[in-house]
Formats: sequence, structure tokens, C-alpha cells
Amino acid sequence: MIIYLAPIQGFTDFVYRKAYAAVFSHIDAFFIPYISVKNNTILPKHKRETVLYNNAQKRVIPQVLVKNTDEFLFLSAFLKTAGYNEVNLNLGCPYPMVTKRGKGAGLLNNIYEIEKMLDSFFTQTSLKLSVKLRAGLTSSNEIKAVVPLLNRYPLTEVILHPRIAGQLYKGAINEWTFRFAVENLKKKPVYNGDIFSVETFKKRKLLFPETEKWMLGRGVLMNPFLPAEIKNCSFTHEERTTKLKEFHRLMYEGYGETMDNLGNVINKMTQFWSYFSYSFPNQKKVFKAVKKAKGEESYNEAVRKAFYSLNSI
Repeated sequence: MIIYLAPIQGFTDFVYRKAYAAVFSHIDAFFIPYISVKNNTILPKHKRETVLYNNAQKRVIPQVLVKNTDEFLFLSAFLKTAGYNEVNLNLGCPYPMVTKRGKGAGLLNNIYEIEKMLDSFFTQTSLKLSVKLRAGLTSSNEIKAVVPLLNRYPLTEVILHPRIAGQLYKGAINEWTFRFAVENLKKKPVYNGDIFSVETFKKRKLLFPETEKWMLGRGVLMNPFLPAEIKNCSFTHEERTTKLKEFHRLMYEGYGETMDNLGNVINKMTQFWSYFSYSFPNQKKVFKAVKKAKGEESYNEAVRKAFYSLNSI
């Protein structure tokens, strides 16, 4: 069983990835949230995300979000210089502010542009390439044209979230699109989408028994033990509590080292708790208390009470 951590903007940054890998050991590859080009340059925050020092895990793959071949080759050259040998192409970001610019899932109905990008990549770089995509931009039928095109190239992997972009992260998973990918791609696709528990994983596994690789995103943010649980590992209550405390400590210290003031650190940690609070009894109460914290003292008190609540389990 191979499990990947999905690239989630605003959450799975290098601080999160480093802290997670230090505490939990059942993710097989980490994907860096997409980097992009702005005014023909790469923003410092994207450069920091890709520094090898910040990505010491065994397998780390940076993702790129581009609208054309020039941007694709520019970012690929930058990543090669930065020390990477593999890139992931984002054909799946569903948000309108991205798709309207012809990026992410906005490329899925533009087969000609995808073909140009892939032709140029494989003739002008020596990097490996994987692709993460949606079932389509406006219709799941779009995957019928995309899959034959992808089969023409030596991709390392194809990761599919079987929804169209218009659904964002809502509504039912379109099962037939993943089945189509399983039956028509040269390599078995990686499944991504709505795995929030061992139970939902088992349901997907029953639907797609051939699938060996799985990408988890929000499910890991909500339950950092989920990859281990899927791999049939168990922990005592004490072990879980210790790991959660250590994870929080590393996150807090990590943002403290990278941000310029404590207020920004607490704001970032509050964002983290929007998912982390699901690891605690009475999730809504825990997150509400953290959100109300206005300074270091009140934040620490909210966190202390949250961990104290674990004693009631």
C-alpha cells in the first residue's frame, strides 16, 4: 500500500511536511503545493518551499501550475537547478480564479496546449514527470480525450481526482471516470479524493481493487494517524496523545522560526487547528476556543485545554 500526501495550498507547506515526517512515518511521498510564475519570476515563498533543506523526506515532488509551455519549461529548469529530478504538473486545481486563467483544470478542455507542453517537456528536459488531474473542467467526458494523450508520454504517474472542476470538493465522486482511467491508462492511476477514514478507504478499495497507490489530503489534515491506520498500524491512547503534542510543538516552533511576528504565527496555527481540532473530542468547541485566542497566553490556554480534553477519552 503506497500513500501520498496531497499538495494543499495554505496547509501542507514545508513546515507542515517537516513536522509530519518527524512524528509520523507512513507517508511514502510528499507533494509540494504548486509553484507558479508571476511577472516572469518565481515568488520568494515558492523558492523557500522548494529549498532542499526544507524537503529532507525520502521522496518529495514539487508541483507546478502553468498556463503554457514557456512557463512549464521555466519552472522545470528552476526545479532541476534546485536539485529535483521529478516534477508534477497540476491539471486539477478547480478554483475559478485559476481555471479562468487557463491553468490547473482549466487546461483539460485544451488538448492542443497540453500536447505542446508535454512534447516540449520530454524533448527539452531530462526530468521525470507525473500529472495530477480532475475528470474534466465542465464535463467528465473530457477525460476520454485526455487519457489517450497522456498514454503517449512516459509519465511516472497519473493522479486522478474523479470530480469535475465545477464541483470543487462537493458532490459525489464520479466513479466511472476513475474506472475509465483504470481500464485505459497504460499505468494504474493513483486515486485521490474524499478518503477521510479507514472505512471510506475500504469502500474505495472495494470499488477499485487494482489500485495500489492512494493520495490523501484533507483526511490527513483531520487525522494525521490515517495513513498508519490504513496500513493496519495501531497506537495506544498515550502514544496518540504524545504524537499529537509533539506534532503541535513542531508546527508552532516551525512557524515561529519562519514568520516575522507572533501574531502571524498564531494566525497560521489557527488555520492549522481548523483541521487538527478533529483529533479532539468536541471538535467545534476546541476550534472555537483556539479561534478566539488573541495572543500567546490565550492561545496556549486554549491548546492546554484541548489536550486536557483527551484525558476524557
